[in-house]
Amino acid sequence: MTFEEGNKELDDIIEKLESGKVGLKEGTKLFERGSEISEALYKEFNESKGKIFVIRDNLEKLMGSEE
Repeated sequence: MTFEEGNKELDDIIEKLESGKVGLKEGTKLFERGSEISEALYKEFNESKGKIFVIRDNLEKLMGSEE
């Protein structure tokens, strides 16, 4: 699942839960799935953020050494 697909599925889950048209059992399953997706998206976001910081720092060092 891509980050974008996860976001879409999570949006769909939230919409269903907010509609109030799901029963307790289905609502619980949706909440569990939403929690799993949220955790996966959070991990992927943090990994990407870390990579961006490393790239930025490397670029700053490279640009600083050219002066």
